[in-house]
Amino acid sequence: MMDRTNFLLFMSCSMIHLFISCLASNILNIATDQSALIVFKSQFEHDRSNVLARNWSSDTPICSWIGVTCSLRHQRVAAINVSNMDLSGIISPELGNLSFLVSLDMSGNKLHGDLPKELAKLKRLKFIGFSFNRFSGKIPSFFEAMPNLQQLQFHRRLNVLSLAGNKFTGAIPVSIFNVSTLEILEFSYNSLSGDLPANMCRNLPSLARFAVYSNQLYGQIPSTIGECSQLRTLALEFNQFNGPVPKQIGNLSMLVYLYLGGNDFKGILLNFFLFSI
Repeated sequence: MMDRTNFLLFMSCSMIHLFISCLASNILNIATDQSALIVFKSQFEHDRSNVLARNWSSDTPICSWIGVTCSLRHQRVAAINVSNMDLSGIISPELGNLSFLVSLDMSGNKLHGDLPKELAKLKRLKFIGFSFNRFSGKIPSFFEAMPNLQQLQFHRRLNVLSLAGNKFTGAIPVSIFNVSTLEILEFSYNSLSGDLPANMCRNLPSLARFAVYSNQLYGQIPSTIGECSQLRTLALEFNQFNGPVPKQIGNLSMLVYLYLGGNDFKGILLNFFLFSI
């Protein structure tokens, strides 16, 4: 039977072995993050400021790279901010290997191509900033697998999905309207077509802003829009919507801003001062 001294020695050795194993695992994992970001950088066709080309190097610790923030707890890449760096190129699928990534901001660049499906593996992701680039193709449906998208705005947390200012085409994926936590949906300044689904509000009880202006959307505004009880902004201007404006919009007691201009609506519009026609 193991005496107390031998037991303590055994436990000490076990703890040391566990510590070494965890340390080796962390080193391996951060190496995986570094490899993914090196590939990510290699896809840039243009880095005007040359910041990433000079700074993102395997010769320097990844957690000291410009635009990269690591988690203190896990020592893994938690945030990437390369916004407004005049970058052009595509997003590499390897970005999906950053399993601890919480925030990804690439807004205000000239990135193009499709959003890789591998981004769906980023289960911890809370903030995505892809607005005002040149992304094209259809809006991917994998955003449904990211119910925790958040953005710090107006001094409180809002669940946001914004893809404004790109070149996305096709219809807005119906699956996006199943992300029940969303408070802001922003798809303005794209080339989207199709109509709005009839049940768009039924699964979005907290939707406060829905903006799809300057697209090529058409059809009638569904009468179920009146079920978006928290809606404060509805921006549909400069599309190809037609038919009557549904009277159910009058049920939106929280509505402050309504933009409908530049469409082909028929009939008598409801007389609200908050309408902007």
